[in-house]
Amino acid sequence: MSELTRSVAGIRGIWGDSLLPETGVRYAAAFAMTRKNRKILVGRDTRTSGEALKHAVISGLLSQGCDIVDAGVLPTPSCQLAVEEFEADGGVIITASHNPGQWNGLKFVNARGEFLNEHDFKSLVDILDSDKIAYPAMESSGTYKMEASVNERIVRSHISHICSVINVDRIRKNKFKAVIDACNGAGSRLILPLLKELGVETVQLNCDESGIFPRGAEPLPENLGMLCDTVKKVKADIGFAVDPDADRLSIVSEQGAALGEEMTLPLVASHVITGQSGVIVTNLSTSMAIDYVAKKHDVPVIRTKIGEANVVSAMKEHQCIIGGEGNGGVIFPEIHFARDSGIGIGLILDYLSEAVRPISDLANDIPKYEMIKKKVDCSAEVIRKTLDHYKTRYSEEQMDERDGLKIIWEDAWLHMRKSGTEGLLRIFAEATDRHKATELVESALDQVSEFKKEIE
Repeated sequence: MSELTRSVAGIRGIWGDSLLPETGVRYAAAFAMTRKNRKILVGRDTRTSGEALKHAVISGLLSQGCDIVDAGVLPTPSCQLAVEEFEADGGVIITASHNPGQWNGLKFVNARGEFLNEHDFKSLVDILDSDKIAYPAMESSGTYKMEASVNERIVRSHISHICSVINVDRIRKNKFKAVIDACNGAGSRLILPLLKELGVETVQLNCDESGIFPRGAEPLPENLGMLCDTVKKVKADIGFAVDPDADRLSIVSEQGAALGEEMTLPLVASHVITGQSGVIVTNLSTSMAIDYVAKKHDVPVIRTKIGEANVVSAMKEHQCIIGGEGNGGVIFPEIHFARDSGIGIGLILDYLSEAVRPISDLANDIPKYEMIKKKVDCSAEVIRKTLDHYKTRYSEEQMDERDGLKIIWEDAWLHMRKSGTEGLLRIFAEATDRHKATELVESALDQVSEFKKEIE
């Protein structure tokens, strides 16, 4: 049986294995017990297990007397924004984000539409682990509301927020052509009407909302071959790819080249921070490209542990202009504190319309760093021994141990950490040349393999 993962990103598991209907009931009930007013918004992506898990979640919430607003199929950032708009006490979003289709999960957000921080998530988990869930007799049950108009209202509101921070008229005058690959997830529910509003001619790929993912769910370059080919074929100005719940955005240039999800935040930041003061906040595994952009504009970069909640916490603490993660997650505080592919698309089109240069040129303004990302299944003991080995081996180098272990050199870094969304070790390395980055990752994988043979 696979493992149910728990972190500030919520819970995730394989449907019918580590994630069952009763899991949804229990976690939703526990979440309700941490809320005061218990008006909860529920939304989901298009995964085929989503409808079943949604009803389990609703059952758990109703057992605690919650009043439920069913938002239907929506991107995660749209749900987060809607929690505030509907003055809910929190939200449950049913998604496994970038995980493969057999996975599903629950993301929990507070009344501000932000993911629970470590303290609040621990309160939820403590209720579960101490078996304190109670199903009291109620004089009156909670209420359940599902109306198509709710979903439409949320989409319209989200688009309105995006349009309020970009130059819509200038974008329309450029008459851009874009290809969108939504991985048959929830992203097309927002992105297609957004592009229509911006006067963008749109070519659709994988936008049927079937929940059957035709490519790897992460918008990584190796998963975007069809998008790259289509952008070239139809002579589009740009290609956009998102993951199934549309909190991650990746870009393909007019030349049909996948720029990589790590370029999204640096490109958006290049546009947003011009002439401004403040800071950029991102996580430990984000590319050095963001440091280059920040230095060019004379603003500092603050790095956090992995996880949107950790980035958001630091963004709120500091005078933050823009933030996010190297996985394609853009957080623009003028709208809300959430990774949002919609605002990422809006800001990129705004940048293109202002610069009057192709996206490939704008990307070439930023030095190209080579990042290698690998993951490996292994036990907690193997992870512990690997990190201890590297601490000793590189004891003289600069290190950051806030989230696993990151070893930092002048022109490279290696970051190893236990995944918060899957039961595995993530190994990331970046350098100014691909050979060095590859060498760092391969050496780490070899070390993990040795410890696996020794322990497992």
